Amino acid sequence: MSRILLIDDEPMILTSLTRLLEDDFEVSTAPDGFKALELIAKSEYKVIICDQRMPGMLGHEVLKKARELSPKSIRILLTGYSDLDSIINSVNAGEVFRYINKPWKADNLINIVKLGIQIYDKINDLQASAPKPVGGATAASVHIEVEEKKGDVLFVDYSPEEVKRLANQFGNKFNITMATSVDEAFKEMAQKPVSVIVSNVVFEDGVDGISFLNTIKKEYPQTVTVILTEVKDATLAVRSINELQVFKYLVKPTDQTMIEKTISDGIMQSRAIKGNAMASTKFVSETIAPSQESVSQNESALRLRLRAAQALLARR
Repeated sequence: MSRILLIDDEPMILTSLTRLLEDDFEVSTAPDGFKALELIAKSEYKVIICDQRMPGMLGHEVLKKARELSPKSIRILLTGYSDLDSIINSVNAGEVFRYINKPWKADNLINIVKLGIQIYDKINDLQASAPKPVGGATAASVHIEVEEKKGDVLFVDYSPEEVKRLANQFGNKFNITMATSVDEAFKEMAQKPVSVIVSNVVFEDGVDGISFLNTIKKEYPQTVTVILTEVKDATLAVRSINELQVFKYLVKPTDQTMIEKTISDGIMQSRAIKGNAMASTKFVSETIAPSQESVSQNESALRLRLRAAQALLARR
């Protein structure tokens, strides 16, 4: 059976989770982050489930350190919507595959753990079969190095003045374009490869921002998604991970240096995905179990709008 690790300072929670999962998985437990990290340093766990609110070390801090010790492990955070700052911090640190809100639904939790194990196994197999480095570089890394230095960055739903200011600041480092609406964004995406899309999540026409970005991500998996918004909302932050696997969630006002670093890191991530798309957890997740990702009416409508933009470009 696949090995998983449960971390929680409440014995009753550990007992409850163990009983729920022990029939399908080999379960280990830890009462705090320090003990968990000791176990992770000694053994490999395919899935790590950690509570957020624990004394000594918060859950997202544990998972951040766990990522360093065991980068292939799929990490899940048990949390409540009140932990807003921790949720956003964990999004931006990139250590969480899914958030599960308390009280959890048993079937949902089991299915997420099973999906995590499938993703772990798939990525592990891909890494095992990948060409070995020659002289310290793989073919993919060489390809990345010779690509154009500038990446294409699309800003969506910001004022022309704001985008112009960003273009003036970053224009010598990135190829920046803008779209003031969802349909304009779809047209831009259909015309050329975009490395990073930086988008708001609240649109005047009522379009759901997460559904919009998820539509982009499914059609263009090499495009890295960044949210830059004035909305600091726990529900949006949780959805940005569970539905989108967003790269970063930045809340305005954001330091310009942080925006530049986020875009630069996003371009590198995009190039890595182009070199090996199957190494992307999001891509592997959808390949293994696309039916587990529910498609809302909003997203279905957005897909039709994207298809229309692609068809219009094809007729030119």
